[in-house]
Amino acid sequence: MTSVHLYQAEKKDIEDLNYLIKDWKDSDLKDCNFPELDTIKVNQYLNKFLQNGKIICIKNLDRDEMIGCCIFNKSEYWFSKQSIIIIQMIYIHKKFRNYKLVKQIIDMIKKVADENPIVLSITTKLDIDPVFKRLGFENMGSNWRLT
Repeated sequence: MTSVHLYQAEKKDIEDLNYLIKDWKDSDLKDCNFPELDTIKVNQYLNKFLQNGKIICIKNLDRDEMIGCCIFNKSEYWFSKQSIIIIQMIYIHKKFRNYKLVKQIIDMIKKVADENPIVLSITTKLDIDPVFKRLGFENMGSNWRLT
């Protein structure tokens, strides 16, 4: 069994996060017809969330390798002053994905959400609605893209 550690990212984790995101793009997103990664923009994005949000890193301690992350921030509904927590990205390497690990991440977000709603949008053709329902999320619609 793999030893996994979850921790809040720091500036020193940016390089590993870049490798992780590239791996995500090259593996899980290869059939999504997304444009190429722009490393400068990815770095700006990650630095923005280090300052104005949170990044949870997931590390395989046995191999000292980052195997996932979750990026989220506090915002407001576009039509209201009500605060919400928006999960921008959640990714775990396929061979390490399991309900317990995803639940652990969501529980970490709940601790800092101050009872504000937590929302996420799946735009990667990942079809795991039963997992999110089990975690307590309510399906509020779908994402559509015209290419």
